Amino acid sequence: MKATDASETQGAMGLANGDQKWFQMTKLSIRRALLAAPLLVFSAIGSSQALAAALYSQGFEAGTSDWAGVNRVASGTGGITAADGAYYGQAVGNGSSYSYWGGKYASTGYLPGSFVPYTTSLDIYLDVNSGSQSGTRFDYDSSITTSAGSFLRDFVFNAGFYDSGDNTGAGAGTNRFVISASNNSQPGSAYAKNPAKDPIAIDASGWYTFQQDFTDDAGSLAVIMSILDSGGGLVHQWTLNDPTDLIAAVGGSDYGWIDYNEFSFLGIDNASLKTNVTAVPAPATVLLFGSGLFVLGLLRRRGKAKVSTLAV
Repeated sequence: MKATDASETQGAMGLANGDQKWFQMTKLSIRRALLAAPLLVFSAIGSSQALAAALYSQGFEAGTSDWAGVNRVASGTGGITAADGAYYGQAVGNGSSYSYWGGKYASTGYLPGSFVPYTTSLDIYLDVNSGSQSGTRFDYDSSITTSAGSFLRDFVFNAGFYDSGDNTGAGAGTNRFVISASNNSQPGSAYAKNPAKDPIAIDASGWYTFQQDFTDDAGSLAVIMSILDSGGGLVHQWTLNDPTDLIAAVGGSDYGWIDYNEFSFLGIDNASLKTNVTAVPAPATVLLFGSGLFVLGLLRRRGKAKVSTLAV
């Protein structure tokens, strides 16, 4: 049996006492890491997250960049409080107000390319007490191109103001805007009151968000057209889908256009375009492997600390 002198025994006892404290702490850290790993895995597997990249935003606070046919005015002008901030835009003229969302083909990197899901959005002020003539109309359009860069299709909100003397269609007998959705513009090729287009009536003045979500529906383009109130609540939604618009041939964003406007001006605010990409969750094996590396890292870091301490 090997003999051990007093100094060696004393040193070993010191290391043992130090290691005992460290091992207790390390066991607790490892236990926490291993308990957390299944929760991380469950969280990742149980959900996919839509990631939005904002490519364009115009609230008319500093100017009217990228919008033609729009005047920037202070909040309160015309009795309208801006949807956000201190200014809003007034779209004037018939068919002269438009934007390219910061640049043609913005959703595909400003060049013709393959389809990426995206959303265009514009706040429009609807004033049911403006005294406008019954039957005064406007259209708001967001269009898309082919992957080669040529025009593909328009997606249009068709809207018209009708007063309480009008007793036909949605909201008959009230001051209201009647709105529907189609691929064509008024007055020749579309009609807000068209019963085949599921028209709705809005009889409360205020800001409303007109939104077009360009999506891939099992291999063909589908555009979800929504109207939201100022609090973000859904007022109504239409889905337009032509099965001949195959995603393989669909491209990117084109213009946003108030292509028909019989009002002296139309209040607009918060124009935006964003792309929408679904994040794929990491496989469970990867997350478990990562948690294992974390535990090994603790051990390795302690190992290095022990060597350093002994060297001193």
